[in-house]
Amino acid sequence: MSRHSVVGLHVDAAVVTELLDPRWPARREEFGRSIDESGIDFVVLGGDRLDAGESSDATIDAAVAATVLARHTTSVGLVVAGAPVRDHPFNLARRLGSLDHGSHGRVGWLIGSGPVDAAVDAVSVVRKLWESWPADSIVDDAERGIFAESDRIVYIDHAGTFSVSGPLNVPEPPQRKPPVFWRPATAAELVAARRTADAVILADEDAVRRYRAHFDPDAARDQVLLVDRQWTPGGVSSLTTEADGVVFRGATTTTVPALLDAVRREPILRDPRRTLRDRLGLQAAQTVLSGGRSAFPVN
Repeated sequence: MSRHSVVGLHVDAAVVTELLDPRWPARREEFGRSIDESGIDFVVLGGDRLDAGESSDATIDAAVAATVLARHTTSVGLVVAGAPVRDHPFNLARRLGSLDHGSHGRVGWLIGSGPVDAAVDAVSVVRKLWESWPADSIVDDAERGIFAESDRIVYIDHAGTFSVSGPLNVPEPPQRKPPVFWRPATAAELVAARRTADAVILADEDAVRRYRAHFDPDAARDQVLLVDRQWTPGGVSSLTTEADGVVFRGATTTTVPALLDAVRREPILRDPRRTLRDRLGLQAAQTVLSGGRSAFPVN
């Protein structure tokens, strides 16, 4: 699948809290409409909570923010930050899977920093759990009184940093595997991101060049490279990058409208595709579970 120039917007917790304030419903409706109309591919929610040394007096859960935005948008991707050191992989799989259903395939996961082995294992667990209840097992046959072919719902029996039996109590998401984003902060995270993530966010163009020089191209590794870019008014005019796209950060409540307006004027961003995997140009998700014990065997 060919890629267009991917553009994301990192929105910190303070900005999200103000834009989605329940006391001002018109404000969140306008924000949702604006990000859809801008042609931007995704917004990152809660990412500043993962940055060491960054804090905010505002408190908002990224998944809650995504739920609200899903209601007021139709096309933009919603990338939710979630660290397995705080949230168990089962809870992350359930939360993100539910959001993917609610948004019709527009959710992504920005994995948090922390022990690398735990992060890699958490991604493995989550992806297996998403497969544990196959979407096509739901037949909804009223005449026979069968909602799902329950014998096809399986345990994952995962043993690693996390030990999880499963299955997940949410059917397979519309994207099958909502894309995993990683913003590596260490050399070990760079290696892990290369073999684990669907999208890698790097600090600058030099980091992009080093990443590509150090890691040999791998045709089997379907991955999107993005570069962080600080935004100031007038800063969207150049989207040129050696990466596959950019993630703008630094917009405030007052400057977000100007950023979206500038993005809207970039014709390269027009893309009718709807799922986040499609917008990133990712291939169809691969199967990670093979067989598995039925959780509800038919006698």
